[in-house]
Amino acid sequence: MLKKITVTLAFILLMILVLQQAVMAAVLEVDTASPAFKSDTWEVGADYVFSIDKAFSTTHTAGAGDGEQAIERFCACLENGADGVEGQLSFINGSAVNNAVFPFKETVRIDSVTWKWNNGVRQYFFVLYTSMDGQNWTEVEITNNAKKVTIENTWDENSSTDGPPVQCWASVPAGINDETDDINPITFTFKQTPDAKYFKIAAYGNDQGNDDLAVHSPWFSFNNMVFEGIIAPPAEVAPAAVEEAAPAVDNTPAPEAPAPAPAVVAPPAPAAPKTGDSAVIFAILTALTGVCVITKRTGKNKA
Repeated sequence: MLKKITVTLAFILLMILVLQQAVMAAVLEVDTASPAFKSDTWEVGADYVFSIDKAFSTTHTAGAGDGEQAIERFCACLENGADGVEGQLSFINGSAVNNAVFPFKETVRIDSVTWKWNNGVRQYFFVLYTSMDGQNWTEVEITNNAKKVTIENTWDENSSTDGPPVQCWASVPAGINDETDDINPITFTFKQTPDAKYFKIAAYGNDQGNDDLAVHSPWFSFNNMVFEGIIAPPAEVAPAAVEEAAPAVDNTPAPEAPAPAPAVVAPPAPAAPKTGDSAVIFAILTALTGVCVITKRTGKNKA
């Protein structure tokens, strides 16, 4: 019997661990129909559009190489006014930045994001953010496959690389060759984020494989994108404060107080004898005593 109980408990614990792992590994759904799902810029050609929705394309490689136009991927550009680029860049303190926003279908907590770069040996420069309202953003601290750096320069409004330095994240190279199939998916992990409804990638370009911290190329492209994490539990709603009810008012007239019981009157104490009465009584008693004495003596004499 004890053996059966032990086996059952072990099985239950195993299932709990498996289910927890499954929850942590859930793929999070992006709301691609939301108007918030957009990028500042995207590349457009005669027979292709590298718009933000192509970030989820699952082609076997993200490399350029031969047949580049046929490889579906998202592609943004940091060069202001570049040919074949739609949209409008953002500028922060003179630095060009491309913002790509991904709204989720539910409130989530994100553990990681994975994608394939366009070129495996390049370092890409970017910052990741989350938000609950799409207006106020919190930076994500990456724990794997990227390091926090200060890049020497950025693209500016004049389409040159003379923009000011920026603190951001630099990815590790994701392959061994440039513009070939030797490109691996790269996963950026981080401590699980707070509740979020939006994810943003602020991109600054890449180093074009020069292995330095300077921006040389204005392109930022990838595909095979996957978010992993959990659906955030519903927020606890505090119970509404309940005012204490006022005590009920009893309007019933109070009963009349019973009439007080008649006072018990003690019988009058007998009047104390007056001094004159005492004298009279004394005189009578004295007289009677005298009579008795006389009578007694008279009797003796007759005998």
